[in-house]
Amino acid sequence: MDKRFSILLIIVFNLVPIVGVAYFDWQPFEAFWFFWVETLIMAVFNAIRIVFSQNQLPAEIHTQKPLVYHWKKGITYLLIRFLIFLFYSIFIIVFIGFIANVKDDKITVVTTIFFHNKLFNLGLLISIISQVYYLVAGYFRNGIYLTASPDRYAAIFDGRQIVMHVAIVLGGAGSVFLIQKTSFGNYSGIVIISLLCICKCIFDLMNNKIDVNTGE
Repeated sequence: MDKRFSILLIIVFNLVPIVGVAYFDWQPFEAFWFFWVETLIMAVFNAIRIVFSQNQLPAEIHTQKPLVYHWKKGITYLLIRFLIFLFYSIFIIVFIGFIANVKDDKITVVTTIFFHNKLFNLGLLISIISQVYYLVAGYFRNGIYLTASPDRYAAIFDGRQIVMHVAIVLGGAGSVFLIQKTSFGNYSGIVIISLLCICKCIFDLMNNKIDVNTGE
């Protein structure tokens, strides 16, 4: 897998919300919802990895051992992650989308949820393309799936999930505080989105470095 191309994908993806707030009038909701939908996309691709992970020993790779498919474990993982996605979606939509939104017109929240936001959709397309690339180049083509354990991808609360959980809670509280308690309400969107994107980009780059070094 090309490390430079992988880093470029991470940076471009995490810049989408900043472009949104700078040129397309995005509020914190769009950024948080954007990254939260990304977690669901990643869960789908991790479910595929779980299904195809063979957990073979190095000596077994060239023995033509029959492949084993972990369908039950993959589907169970995806179902649990989807339920977690729905649970936190309520918080994001209600508190960050409606209560903390500085716009009087909340219709943008609805249009974004139903994929009528072109920049939002473009960003998700970048995410899907990135995950396809990681799956093909960094999992199947180099044979990682033969030695990978399904449990390597089956964590319900991985590092990215935890970062997003904390960010969602702090982002919702921070947005409300900036809007209602300070004179920086007009800049709350820029502050919240920029901090979120920077922190998430750093985390993704560090996580990508670990994956490259471990070969998984």
